[in-house]
Amino acid sequence: MATVTIGGRKYEVEVRGDKVVVDGHEYPVKVREETGFAAVNAGGVAYRVQLPGAAERQSGMIVEVDHRPFTFEYEGRLGGGPAPREARPSAAAAGGAPRAAAKGAVTAQIAGRVLSVKVTAGQAVARGDVLLLLEAMKMENEIKAPADGVVKEIAVAEGTRVAEGETLVIIE
Repeated sequence: MATVTIGGRKYEVEVRGDKVVVDGHEYPVKVREETGFAAVNAGGVAYRVQLPGAAERQSGMIVEVDHRPFTFEYEGRLGGGPAPREARPSAAAAGGAPRAAAKGAVTAQIAGRVLSVKVTAGQAVARGDVLLLLEAMKMENEIKAPADGVVKEIAVAEGTRVAEGETLVIIE
């Protein structure tokens, strides 16, 4: 069992073959190695995961999930293999500023799962228009446009689990 910290949130994680247990909830996991990344299906949700080279895989490493960087820290053992090296301090822990969100980014104010996306790329939106529904703590939360603009990018898909502060939509 390992304590994993991603985006400032701690999780208890245990890898059991083709299943991962996160905070007591078991998820089936399939991993397919591709050139330069891994295609991961966890609990029926697909992710594109890019890890640093094998020699650089340690607590404090940057892991990209669906092209979004996360600092991945852990204590304990994630699965079979060598024990983890000593943790490196992250930029935030070392007094550095956290990575800024893209200009026009609408971010998750709470961790949750995307229930539905209500807009498309290129669509004009007005302040207050519902962009997507996010389920968090068994409640549906409407994520609304903070200003008038055009949807430049939708960074998540229905069913995606998101962390607090993660970019959902970019509006220009």
